Amino acid sequence: MIKRPDEITQIIRKFDRAGYDVVYAGQCITGSIMGEEALDWDLYTECPQDKVREMFPDGEALGKRTTRLDYTEFVESTHVNEADRFEGVVADIITLEGPIEEQLKVYDFTCEALGEHSNGASVDPFGGRNDMRQKLLKPVGDFDAKLKKQPDLAWKVLRYVGLYGFDLNREIFNAIQSNRELVTIADKDIILNEFTTAITGNYAGKFLKMLSGLGLLEAIIGPEGSSAMPREKKDYEKLSDNIDKTKKIPLRRLGLFYLVFDRHYKKALHYLPQDEESLDYLEEAKRLCPKLHFCRNDEMLKDYISKLGWRKYNFYDKLLKAQNIVYELDNQQQVARDAIIKVILHQHQPIFVEDLVIDADDIIEAGITDDPDRAEYLLELLLTPVHKDMENNERDTLLKFARGFNKSRLRRTFRDVKWLR
Repeated sequence: MIKRPDEITQIIRKFDRAGYDVVYAGQCITGSIMGEEALDWDLYTECPQDKVREMFPDGEALGKRTTRLDYTEFVESTHVNEADRFEGVVADIITLEGPIEEQLKVYDFTCEALGEHSNGASVDPFGGRNDMRQKLLKPVGDFDAKLKKQPDLAWKVLRYVGLYGFDLNREIFNAIQSNRELVTIADKDIILNEFTTAITGNYAGKFLKMLSGLGLLEAIIGPEGSSAMPREKKDYEKLSDNIDKTKKIPLRRLGLFYLVFDRHYKKALHYLPQDEESLDYLEEAKRLCPKLHFCRNDEMLKDYISKLGWRKYNFYDKLLKAQNIVYELDNQQQVARDAIIKVILHQHQPIFVEDLVIDADDIIEAGITDDPDRAEYLLELLLTPVHKDMENNERDTLLKFARGFNKSRLRRTFRDVKWLR
């Protein structure tokens, strides 16, 4: 008997009291057997829908045979290096028309086309449990015909590879290859969703290898996917070998993937409809990751953080660490950077304009300028001497620097230059 969430158990008890059996089936069985907490539950019963809706008045009617109960809550991450997630379950209560074995034919794969009665008795007309033990994905019905009507089904296949490490039986593999052009131009939103899910699974490396082996990279990064340079191919192989050693953070793993494609980075990134926040982080990764790598002292690091903020610094820092893991690089620079950051935080060294002991009003009151925008500009310039030496974060010292920067363009221009005697 698979483990049921409390919400599902309560639903089943309600049907038991009403004298109706319930069979749960589909991907909830697959996910539970594979050790995951299933979100979507299909519950089959002979109970008529008018009775179902009387028992669950808060349910949403989906056609004549289905009522949906949504107990989910979206939990948005508070940090870019964490993943958003749903908590709870969605239960679709479906009134049977005929035997449950007939109903199970609607599922795409044998690992989905199995069910379990509320008493634990199994329903498995297509041998799905045995296929799951072998981690073999097999179709229910004519997969080639299904794929021609629904090309995005291939991306569901690849999601199973990334999440659970399934191998494909010959029929599925051949159908995807023979319909590759259709699969490549499937709905981009669906492709992005399935790709992101698969690349954050436990078998992301296997998924990436299969994606390339099936010739489907073009569906993710555009036509350039078929003409990757030798170094890009080598990096892709390395990524496929080692990505599973990194944490399963969606945005970070997307960064690892797109950074492989050096020549057409921005084109690849914009081929699928990424959300604005993802684009905001990923567009600059090609430039900002190397820049962070070469921040070799506290002054450079504080300047970097002051321009981007802690949230972005943490993202690019973790992305660099993940690259070190994937490409098996020396991490001495990373260790040194972590040590510098530790000192900066321990000493509460000023980093941002808000950390300065003066503000724009102080600059105006000192008679340096009467233009508020100019005062804000000078305040930004004052970060440079403070980043060099935190002792400079003193009122009279900062006002002296502000006067100098205001009077001399050379002082402004060369404020971060160290002159050698």
